[in-house]
Amino acid sequence: MNFWKTFIITIVIYLVLNTVFALIAMFTVSGFPATDVWYIVASIFAPITVYPGAAWIDSGIVALMSDPASLTVWMVFLGLIIPPIVSLIVAAFIGDNQFTGFGAWFVTAFISCCLYAVFLGVGQATSSYLYLVWSGLLGDYGAIGGIVNLIFAGVVNGFFYGCICALITKKWM
Repeated sequence: MNFWKTFIITIVIYLVLNTVFALIAMFTVSGFPATDVWYIVASIFAPITVYPGAAWIDSGIVALMSDPASLTVWMVFLGLIIPPIVSLIVAAFIGDNQFTGFGAWFVTAFISCCLYAVFLGVGQATSSYLYLVWSGLLGDYGAIGGIVNLIFAGVVNGFFYGCICALITKKWM
């Protein structure tokens, strides 16, 4: 398939899987703000802002070693790695070549992180939870640094998983 078809299928799969994990969290986590629409929409795009190292090491291996029986630890870990992996596998197999899959996933990651930054910026006025997230970014990085950190996380995710996508394309298999 050409780039645009691959991109549209990749972003739809990525957002649907993130929505599924957000709904699972919404119905299983006690105290989840189910009435806060901005928070729910932003949480669909939030996993792309977690760096791959933090997703695999901090939220994955270390967390599972410290509490392997916790359902929450498993769901956080799976929610961070399943959507990009499934999306990149689909992009790799439907793309014309390795550059199509890589580009489709990279653009998906970049658009997702930019949309999260927009939803975080707009939603913080009405959502106290998003305000707390933004306050944490302000405290850690400052205003410009927080936005740059969100976008850079998307670029790093796009490059990391995009390289995996390029390696597993039909051309190399």
